[in-house]
Amino acid sequence: MSAVSVAPQVSPNVTLRSLLDARRAEGRTFSLDEAIATIVPLCLDLKERHARGERLYVHASAVAPGPDGLARLAPALAALPSGVRDKSCLAPELQRSLEGGDARASVFALGALLYEMVTGEHIGPGMRRPRDVNPSVPEALEQLLAKALVGDPAHRPDDLGALASAMHMIAPKQSIRPPAADVSSLESSGDFEVDVRLSMLPPSEPRLPVGVSPAPAVAPVVARKNDPTARLAELKHRLESDPRPRYVVSKDSMDHGPFSAVELLQQIATNQFSGDLGLRDEISGQSMLIGEWEEFAPFAEQAALRREIVAEKKEVARVTQQEKKAGVAKSTVMIAVIIGVVGVLGVFVAKAVGSKKDDVSIADDKGALNVDPAGSIKGQKVAKAATGGGFGGGGGGGGLSFEAAWAKAEQKVDLNGAQGRDLTQDQLSRPLQNASFISGCGAPDNMKVTVKAAVQNGHVVGVTAYTVPANGGVSACVERAVRGLVWPPSPNMDAVTTSY
Repeated sequence: MSAVSVAPQVSPNVTLRSLLDARRAEGRTFSLDEAIATIVPLCLDLKERHARGERLYVHASAVAPGPDGLARLAPALAALPSGVRDKSCLAPELQRSLEGGDARASVFALGALLYEMVTGEHIGPGMRRPRDVNPSVPEALEQLLAKALVGDPAHRPDDLGALASAMHMIAPKQSIRPPAADVSSLESSGDFEVDVRLSMLPPSEPRLPVGVSPAPAVAPVVARKNDPTARLAELKHRLESDPRPRYVVSKDSMDHGPFSAVELLQQIATNQFSGDLGLRDEISGQSMLIGEWEEFAPFAEQAALRREIVAEKKEVARVTQQEKKAGVAKSTVMIAVIIGVVGVLGVFVAKAVGSKKDDVSIADDKGALNVDPAGSIKGQKVAKAATGGGFGGGGGGGGLSFEAAWAKAEQKVDLNGAQGRDLTQDQLSRPLQNASFISGCGAPDNMKVTVKAAVQNGHVVGVTAYTVPANGGVSACVERAVRGLVWPPSPNMDAVTTSY
């Protein structure tokens, strides 16, 4: 009669988890009738157990057919779960205590089981509303799941009898008829009121901050089976569909947040948070290292890979510079030797000529070469030495590249100019943390963008953007965007490098 098959001929070794895994391998889900026929008798079984004072671990690996073929909690299997999908069935308060739960915790577990049965997905960050996954799911069932999956137990119903009645009314043909119960208790009672804003289900219509216009509708990315890039983009789209600030990161013995999924992914991408930091979901109650979260680990790994690439490039540049300096030193020694030899020969020739022409005199041409204190050689066209900050001023430094601006700065020595304190790393990186201009310039998600900027007097005096794969249009657009950013004023020239 039900999916757990609820038929006497089903092997007693079959569990709801084994059936869910088999359906998922086939690319199928439970029908609405199958799911309700399984959950209703399980509701009634749990209600009786809690009435006897039992505290239970409820998850798919602990559910099996009873003697009558109906779904029951198997006491021998009802242990603390180890699999990710079974762990997701534990209510947030149990995620912290790891103890058996009461009726209120079982309501959450039943909602998680029913969600997985009709969608094929388990609950957690990045989960979608049931009707977004399976349009055949009735709206009444989606509303019921939103109430059962409320993260805060103080705003979650605890009446398992009412839950069984409400589910039976959605699909009455296949499930057993439960005893009559007042389903209004699923809304509120004397000591609680259901608040679906605290549900694990993402909001049906994400709310935007005041003054922010909604972005044009973008079709979600369809993740192809063997396309890791598409799967990652689809996961990012799902995570960002929930705007609620729910994630707290533990760093340097302090809690940071809560962040929305968008904010958390930005912090990971800009290397503010790494995979070895603790992450807590305030709604689900789950707490793990970022690198252990199924939803966030891929982004932490991607950021770590980018850091390794940057470090390798820096090491290559350092070795190249050392080899260049060594080559210059060798060349200098050789030139000095040649000059010495030429000098000796010159003295010899001068003495030989002097012995024959005593009337020849050597004049001191003082105007031939004159080096001034500012470091320039008179007769060459050089920039005027700065007395208040060098290349200061707006306008993006006249369109200089980072390399040109930095090289130009190193050629000037201002002995009388104003002295100032360099900007801190936080001051330098903050204007570049909002990476909206990267996507605004048309950079796809799989493109690596590196920005190097020379900053002075609060403005960019030189900027270079590199893309992998190379794209001149995106690079030029990013450079224009960075030239419009503003930094704290400082007379010294600073350099900042950021990868996206």
